[in-house]
Amino acid sequence: MTKIVHVLFSAKLGGAEQVVINISRGLSGSYDFTYCSQSGSIQESLQAVGIAYQSFSPKQLLKFRRAILALQPDIIHAHDFKASFLVNLLFHHVPIITHIHQAPIWQTSVNWKSLAFQYIGNKSSRVLYVSDWAKESYRFHKHLTNTAIIPNGIDSSRICQLATASTTTAFDLLFVGRLEDVKDPARFVRIAHKLLDAIPELKIGIVGDGSLSAHIAKQIAATPQIRWLGFKSNPYKYMRHAKVVLSTSKSDAFGLTMVEAALLGAIPFAPRIGGISQTAARVNGLVYASDAELLAVLTRLFSDGKFYQETKAKIAAVDFSDYEQRQFIQRIQQVYKGVMER
Repeated sequence: MTKIVHVLFSAKLGGAEQVVINISRGLSGSYDFTYCSQSGSIQESLQAVGIAYQSFSPKQLLKFRRAILALQPDIIHAHDFKASFLVNLLFHHVPIITHIHQAPIWQTSVNWKSLAFQYIGNKSSRVLYVSDWAKESYRFHKHLTNTAIIPNGIDSSRICQLATASTTTAFDLLFVGRLEDVKDPARFVRIAHKLLDAIPELKIGIVGDGSLSAHIAKQIAATPQIRWLGFKSNPYKYMRHAKVVLSTSKSDAFGLTMVEAALLGAIPFAPRIGGISQTAARVNGLVYASDAELLAVLTRLFSDGKFYQETKAKIAAVDFSDYEQRQFIQRIQQVYKGVMER
């Protein structure tokens, strides 16, 4: 059986990590997968679905290289820039797929990273992007000749099943994501506080953890209407009972949470940036350009029942077939076959 090693730098469950889990589950009958990342809470999520895992330390690169070679992979599937740089520099005789889930600001200009990525991209057997924006925002995307755009898919039946898990917690406004600067949870908290000034009875939740956890906990300590739940392996039961799922990301190439929220009946809100704004718009979510605009719409949504029901009805009318897991998995399998046939 063809052996594929997924390599990621992150140690917590997020959008890219969930995509890797979906690939590994969807193609488990055809490929032998190993998930390789820094040690962290991601291990719990992988163990729950039976995916082989191996940790590594970026400070021990020779040990990492030996461990990967010991697995005898036929393909290394690297996710996002750090992992892609790492494996393309360390491995020269194993086909590499570079899979980009992000669209950081640095890739839009001329600098050593954007210039170096030309080498990484052209060395890779294939470069996959999750959206048009992720690819086209790269300053030198026209210099890459081996790219493909494969939008993320969702396992809708599994998500809906997980969402039925019982919970006594229902939030009006919900944040779901890593508590890292790129997701800007501090902005979410600022918005929440201002919203509570206008509508103090709202219930607001934060699902996720990360390097900013202590800071966020301190910011909401005196506000009982805002609850931080920490990392949850099943965030869907909270999304199903939320009225709004709000993203405050500074950069997001796709925005998988927007699709998941809409699928479960929550109204997704996204900032007017990158691929996430396109994704939110496609599932009839709302896109905002400023905090003032966001607050105005949220205030109306939570105080005007008719406006809320009309907006929610638009979400219910969305056709999610374009995001179905089956199509996504088929396209990934086609990439694997193409790489093996080269």
